[in-house]
Amino acid sequence: MGKIIFITGGVRSGKSSFAESVAVKFFDQNQKGLYYLASGVPFDEEMKSRIVRHQKDRERSKKPWYTIDVIDDLPVQRFQENDIVLWDCITTWLNNILYKTEHLKEDRLHTIYHWMHQFQQAITQWKENGVIILIVSNEVLDEVPSSFKEVQLYRKLLGTLHQWIVSICDEAYELDYGIPVRRK
Repeated sequence: MGKIIFITGGVRSGKSSFAESVAVKFFDQNQKGLYYLASGVPFDEEMKSRIVRHQKDRERSKKPWYTIDVIDDLPVQRFQENDIVLWDCITTWLNNILYKTEHLKEDRLHTIYHWMHQFQQAITQWKENGVIILIVSNEVLDEVPSSFKEVQLYRKLLGTLHQWIVSICDEAYELDYGIPVRRK
C-alpha cells in the first residue's frame, strides 16, 4: 500500500519547497521514479517566473525529476510501487478545470464533478499500487468569503477536494511562514 501526504498553506508559505524536500527524502530511501505533476499554466509574466523558479529548485536538488504537465486531464503515466509523485498544485488544477468548463451552461457542474471523480479514482488507484503521493494545495478557505459566484463555486469545490484528500491521506501538513505543522 502506498502513502498520501497532503500539504497546504497560504500563497508563498513554503508548501512547494517542503513537498520537494519530503519527496527527495523518499527518493533517497527508495531510489524509484521521482515525478512532478505540474498544473501551472504560464499565462502571464508572474506565472512564467514562478514556473521557472520551481524548475530551478528541482534542478538544484540534483535528483532525476521527471515533470509531467497536468493542466486538466490526468496523466496516462502508469506509476510503479514506491514511485514518488508530487502534484503541485491541486488549486491550480481545479482552476484550470473551471476555466476549461466556463463555456458550458447546463452540464458544467456535472462535468466538473466528473473530473473530480477521475482525480479521486486516480489517487486511490495510485495509493493501492504502492505509490507515494504528495499533494500540494493552497488554503483559500481562510480568506474572507467573496460575493462572486465563480469564487464561491471554486471555494466549495476546493473544500470538497481537501476534505476528501484529508480523509484518505496518511499525513497532512499546513505551512505558515515556512513552518510545517502536522495536522494528521
